[in-house]
Amino acid sequence: MHRARDIGEARRMVERLTRRTLKIVEADLAPGLSGIWMRLERNDYIVVNNVHAITELHRRHIIAHELMHVVSAFEDPPRSPGITSCGDAATEQRVEALACELMIGLASVGGVGARLTAMEMYR
Repeated sequence: MHRARDIGEARRMVERLTRRTLKIVEADLAPGLSGIWMRLERNDYIVVNNVHAITELHRRHIIAHELMHVVSAFEDPPRSPGITSCGDAATEQRVEALACELMIGLASVGGVGARLTAMEMYR
């Protein structure tokens, strides 16, 4: 993932890894829910909450977080289709750390200044 130049390329890398189509869609989600990963029979979906006025940077971070859930579950896939839920704080912290690393890597495409700004933001 460190070679991805944008969030779309990161999504395509995850598709190649999992050999599954991964679609990103927006929908009205419950309050407090930023995004979810749904593993259905044929495709995976990352659903981003469109109710709240979020910035494009926040939207990409939500996608990065859910992508890291997909990558983390790759070796131990969910047993049945549906909305995935890890449920434990340790997994969420690990996935969030990976998402921050991905976002810093994506910012580095913009040069040293962008990378330093991202490192400060995600510190």
